[in-house]
Amino acid sequence: MYLKNSFVTIFLIIVLSCQPLEVLKPIEIDISKFDNISISAKDIELNLKYNSIFSKNNIEYQIQKSPSDIIMQWHKENILKIGNENKLIVNILDSSILKNEIENIDAKKYEEKTIFKYEIFFLVEFELYDNSDILIANTTVETIRSTTSQKHISLNETEIIINDLLILAMKDYIKETKNQLSIYMSDYLGN
Repeated sequence: MYLKNSFVTIFLIIVLSCQPLEVLKPIEIDISKFDNISISAKDIELNLKYNSIFSKNNIEYQIQKSPSDIIMQWHKENILKIGNENKLIVNILDSSILKNEIENIDAKKYEEKTIFKYEIFFLVEFELYDNSDILIANTTVETIRSTTSQKHISLNETEIIINDLLILAMKDYIKETKNQLSIYMSDYLGN
């Protein structure tokens, strides 16, 4: 009798463990879905002046699309030049993503006492020159966005969290860029 119950229990465990798990697909970052900016410029020069620092907290080399790649792609595809005068220089000074282990101060009795904090920082300088290479307008755009996650999660969940953070950080950056350009370069923006 004991042996029969053991076999039934083992059989049920095997059957239940074979049930499919729901796997969430990572969020894709589609640059074409972000807003465009039109500026009166004949040429646009894009300079990546940011050099990532190899450190324990810097995770740019651990993810598929780094913030530098995404912000460069957005500037190439979504800043549209109109007109036959002026030159816009875009200097990307910082586009880092960090992962820090922090204390979970709101942890309940059975929750993890430490969690991960992911943080993205963008710092970009815009300079508009006329045809005589005289600076006619400039501004700097700075945004920061962060989120947290549990310490022990799957690689898939980590990728979802990072991609979601990248999308939200880009939306913040684009909104702030439009705001700063409308203040300092309003005469040179298209509709």
